[in-house]
Amino acid sequence: MNDQSRPEAGTSGGAIAGAAPVVEAVQRVFRDGLLGTYSSFVPGLAVWTAGTASDLRARFVDQPDESSDTFLVKLKRQLAGAPDETIVLAAELLYVNLVPLKPEQIGVPKKREILAEVLSWAQRDTAVPPEFDAALAGFINGGQGFLNYRWAHFQLLVLLVERLTALPDTQRQQVMDDPWRFRDECLSVRAGMGHNKARSQIHVLQALLFPQTFLPIASGQSKQSILVGYRDRLPETTGDDDRDLLVLRDLLQKESDGPVSFFVEPWLSHWRPAAPADGQRGWLVRGFNVDGLNFIPSWLERGFCSMSWREMPEIPAGSTKAVIQQAVSLGMPDNSAQSRGQATAQLHVFLTQIQPGDVVVTVSPDEVHVGTIEGPAVYDVEDGLDCARRRPVKWATAGRPLRRDQLPEQVQSQLRRPPTVYDISAVAAELAEMAGLEDVVEDRLLEADATRPLELAPVTDALAAELLMPVEWLRDTARQLEQALQIILYGPPGTGKTYLARRLAQHLAGPDRTRLIQFHPSYTYEDFFEGFRPVKGESGTVAFEVVPGPFKLLVDRARQDPANPYVLIIDEINRANLAKVFGELYFLLEYRDEPIITQYSPEQEFDLPKNVFVIGTMNTADRSIALIDAAMRRRFAFRRLAPDRAPVAGLLRRWLRKHDLPEYPALLLDALNERLADPDRAIGPSYFMNRRATDQDGLELIWSTQILPLLEDQLYGTGIDVEEDYGLAALKAAVPAPAPAAE
Repeated sequence: MNDQSRPEAGTSGGAIAGAAPVVEAVQRVFRDGLLGTYSSFVPGLAVWTAGTASDLRARFVDQPDESSDTFLVKLKRQLAGAPDETIVLAAELLYVNLVPLKPEQIGVPKKREILAEVLSWAQRDTAVPPEFDAALAGFINGGQGFLNYRWAHFQLLVLLVERLTALPDTQRQQVMDDPWRFRDECLSVRAGMGHNKARSQIHVLQALLFPQTFLPIASGQSKQSILVGYRDRLPETTGDDDRDLLVLRDLLQKESDGPVSFFVEPWLSHWRPAAPADGQRGWLVRGFNVDGLNFIPSWLERGFCSMSWREMPEIPAGSTKAVIQQAVSLGMPDNSAQSRGQATAQLHVFLTQIQPGDVVVTVSPDEVHVGTIEGPAVYDVEDGLDCARRRPVKWATAGRPLRRDQLPEQVQSQLRRPPTVYDISAVAAELAEMAGLEDVVEDRLLEADATRPLELAPVTDALAAELLMPVEWLRDTARQLEQALQIILYGPPGTGKTYLARRLAQHLAGPDRTRLIQFHPSYTYEDFFEGFRPVKGESGTVAFEVVPGPFKLLVDRARQDPANPYVLIIDEINRANLAKVFGELYFLLEYRDEPIITQYSPEQEFDLPKNVFVIGTMNTADRSIALIDAAMRRRFAFRRLAPDRAPVAGLLRRWLRKHDLPEYPALLLDALNERLADPDRAIGPSYFMNRRATDQDGLELIWSTQILPLLEDQLYGTGIDVEEDYGLAALKAAVPAPAPAAE
């Protein structure tokens, strides 16, 4: 089908740079596919059919994969054994999902990698045709929802295609010619999905298929904000945001005598004021059993939430912490310093940190209510001092509360903490969506959403080629880490445990989100997590303060960035007293959703986010794996690296071949390990993976300074003459050097 037969071909007068190739590509793949049944990637292959769409729905939608694996790993399992038509349709729908996004959200190489991976599952050789490559640059900021909820967006596309391919040809043509009817079909599919996580996909898809009717805006909240910002320009509104935006755009284009884009100046600042530095956040404010009273019914009826602390006088909204601290000291003179500190922190949150537009949650034993903060704190004693300090709230659940026992466990655990008011941004987006407030959730909350599956970067063929290791073994290892959250690579010296741990962590999480520490016999809990350390005071005196260790510092960073994985590598993990180093943190390794009280910060609960991963390395020559604490063994997955097993077996030969070097060092190493005949004492290939090992002087130096001292230490007291049995001369006698190459 050519461009002329596509209604609305074009991009609103070319207002947005980069839009034209994306619109063209999506219309070719999606619209032409629906109306012509044939694939755009594989000419002549009929994939846009009711039967293929139903097969894809049965595999993906009807059999959800609830594991913690990445979207692609799960999709591969779901499409195992599927016909090529189903796999190609899946790839084309993923193309429609990915192609509009700007590179800042997902880079072009990453898009190519995802699409190539899916197409590789087909029996036939296929790839994204070159003419569809230019569009991968994208032009739309799809918001965090596109990254968080790819599974939901893909689900909507699958169900929509199944619905439309089931229509008679005439009706399908009518739907694809009528933008408003197409939108109705999308909304009808979404209504039957049981969640609202795919709303951004509808906004983007309708804008690409009907660019003259729908604006390329992925957020319903942004559409509403534009209409609010320009409410003085519209003579009347219909309540239909898309129709009202169409009128507004046409009006502004006439005035500007040119195209209008609401995301550039001079139009942007008219509707989007400067955002608060911290962005939108979520808060829990307790109103049940406050000194034996239940304020929640009054809150819901009258539209507010409140805090007590009746001992304190009025404190102005927005007060600094110092001002609040002074008021608390006057109002609670007989309380402990810890009690006054907690009161100060709670009041500062309620009066100053909570901002209009934030999501607020309150709970009773059975119910959860969700709303949005409508304004600053006020002090009103009309209903008594117990609820005088209040915030106006627009409650969304007054008539339909959420059932607490039906919430995900990760959400429930956030609601069980004792403070009167505290930050629950990690689960606020999920609660808002369940309460029907999905259109008020901003990207800041979506970025903080810890309830969505966390995806590690997929292991690529390029990484496997770099490490000279089987790609499937690396993928299995990454999958074990993703599922268990903690893994130990163990094996004898020289098997590349530390190098592999570092390189794998950097690939999965990125070098900036990876940290390495090394355990040793004197390592303690205070070194690892937190403890008292001497700190020089202003007057030159020395005081002791609680100082965080590397693990707590990494966790704090990860908590502020839940969309990304963080990896702590613990080298030589078995050399420390693990029970002493981890202490109560053992519990968190197994129960990530449950907070605990730590030794040095009893006033503050601590939990371990699910985006924190731990990779340990363990040298079996130092201590057998059997001696590792049973509690630690239960909490870690273990992955063996042995010279005679994949992925280490043959590694030295692969390295030597890659660098066009003779294989003689590999022959000597094989002979040495055969003589040792002990997998825990075997020597790994890392000692020889340098060019020095291929010349006589270098080989002798490695043998005399590294191999023999290691064996002497391991075989001490056995009566074995290490030099005689395992010296280089003895091995050379058993493995004659290859004849020099003829010139």
